[in-house]
Amino acid sequence: MKNKNRLLDEIRQEKEILRRECAEGKTRLLEHWTYLSDNAPLLLINSAASGIAGWLGFGGKENKEKGTEVSEPAGLAQTAWSGLMAYYPLVWEIVQPLLWRFAVKKMKSLFSGKKKKKRRDDDDEN
Repeated sequence: MKNKNRLLDEIRQEKEILRRECAEGKTRLLEHWTYLSDNAPLLLINSAASGIAGWLGFGGKENKEKGTEVSEPAGLAQTAWSGLMAYYPLVWEIVQPLLWRFAVKKMKSLFSGKKKKKRRDDDDEN
């Protein structure tokens, strides 16, 4: 009887330990999720900027012998590029109407001929 009670107590203790670990894990996941949801746009822009900068050759150089990446100090071009990527949505909101206006004007000019304006000098000669 004593042996059964002892095993039952051990199982209950183990169950309580597992509950605490699950609660801690849930809390950690909730903190990570909150951080990601609050900073998702900035994280995506920064990772995209870093990827594009690396693709264009502005990132760190890869050491061919060891297969590791060597980080170099950020140059002026990389700083400007990351600044541009940080303000990309704002810049796009400003540039988009200008691009639409340009495209519409070009389409209008393709379908309608330009009319020559009569000058006053032409009327005076007749």
